[in-house]
Amino acid sequence: MSDDWQCVIWSDKSSFTLLPVSDWVVVGKTLKEPNDPECLVPTAKYGGGSVMIWAAIYWYSAGLRITLKGRITASDYADTLGSQLHPLVQMLFLTMM
Repeated sequence: MSDDWQCVIWSDKSSFTLLPVSDWVVVGKTLKEPNDPECLVPTAKYGGGSVMIWAAIYWYSAGLRITLKGRITASDYADTLGSQLHPLVQMLFLTMM
């Protein structure tokens, strides 16, 4: 196996909505039928919020896991990569040289 894989960092992100924010929910029932509790969906009045999980893994470890709360802009994401991933790269790969 090549030692090149020891110099690779994989990173990815996933975003999760905590509660739906839409006022529209489609339920198939007639007007005369009572509301079935299984058809009720909790909603949030002023946005349900979201959470983004960003993680990096590399040869030696599962790496960093960072939780970013609220709305994340491209600038926020770039700042996170710069402040979190860049020091990790320096620590891992500059010591290997």
